[in-house]
Amino acid sequence: MSRWTLQPVPSDGDYLLFGLPYAGTGASSFGQWPRRFGTGRFCAVQPPGRENRFGEDGVTSHQEFAEGLAEGIADRLDRPYALIGHCGAVPFLLQTAAHLERRGLPLPRRLFASGWGAPHRGLYGRLNFTDLAEVDLVAEIEERCAALGYRLHAEFVEIAAETMLADLRVQRGYRAEALPGRDVPVSVIGWTEDAVVPGDTVWPGWEERFAATFHVLDGDHWEFLRCPEALRDLVEREMSAVVGV
Repeated sequence: MSRWTLQPVPSDGDYLLFGLPYAGTGASSFGQWPRRFGTGRFCAVQPPGRENRFGEDGVTSHQEFAEGLAEGIADRLDRPYALIGHCGAVPFLLQTAAHLERRGLPLPRRLFASGWGAPHRGLYGRLNFTDLAEVDLVAEIEERCAALGYRLHAEFVEIAAETMLADLRVQRGYRAEALPGRDVPVSVIGWTEDAVVPGDTVWPGWEERFAATFHVLDGDHWEFLRCPEALRDLVEREMSAVVGV
């Protein structure tokens, strides 16, 4: 079992979907996803420096992340697969796909990029433009938990805030210099009530660099984590079209 996945990579599904966690979270943020997609299809990615890998140093760049993840899953890419990420996970998703392409490894049949704009046009979301020395990340974590309907113990809130700070620092250094080619199509997903990365900032520019399709789903910025039926149906529809190709 690779350290880069919370559970062993499933070996018996018709396709694989790797979920990359966004800033401040780990693989457990995909807690509702495995049962949505059925046994054998979904695998949550676990970066170092969080949850069961808390004792390890976190990555310091998107390329370091891409190299580690590619190494961790390279021997399990023997069937159609996709990468999916939300908000700040999208640059990591793109960097990983570009790295897999450079290494000559099997490419994802599709990328699902949710709640993020065209990468070559910059960063998105208020926290990527806030003075990190002044922002209250504990309050940010508590607000996020409240939006999802649960509370964390104060100790875990502090840990999550530290993880988010580290992730935001890495994100500030992102430059869209390594992007996958047009052979890897991208499903760009926006949310009707997203106040963090609104739809009018999600859409522009993707078609300049990618073979992109655009999808609007009902919900706020955090609806992604709940894996609503419309999101599951979108993924299943797109992946069913490539299974066996």
